[in-house]
Amino acid sequence: MRETIFSKRYITILEQFVSTQLALEDRPRIEWFMQDGARPNNTEKVLRFLGEYFGNRVIELDYPKFTGTGMDWPPYDLTPCDYFLWDTLKDTVYGNHPSTLDELESAICVACNSISIETLKDVMSNFILRLRHLIFSNGEHFENIVS
Repeated sequence: MRETIFSKRYITILEQFVSTQLALEDRPRIEWFMQDGARPNNTEKVLRFLGEYFGNRVIELDYPKFTGTGMDWPPYDLTPCDYFLWDTLKDTVYGNHPSTLDELESAICVACNSISIETLKDVMSNFILRLRHLIFSNGEHFENIVS
């Protein structure tokens, strides 16, 4: 059954994710959690939940304003999902003109599975290059990064 995601449902999803991670991991918790600022993700209850589990290791639009810790959503040119993934998926998924929710879901799965390991390695190499440019520019805007 497909449901509209609202704050309470989103917290349930996060709880399942966190409990799975805790069951699978036998190492210190050093990961960061990154989410966008979609309305269900950006409620006081969700931000409190994220703070309890991830503390200051949250990257989200306005999270630092709410908690005083964490990191704001990075600029477009620093987020692999923004500069690579979303456009790639959109082009592939909507190129097939899905007309039902089932077709859309299937097209998204096919598109995600079609991204090669080599492509992901290239994206991450480019991400490292972008970080180096950011350091070199002393945090200022930079252009002309190879995609």
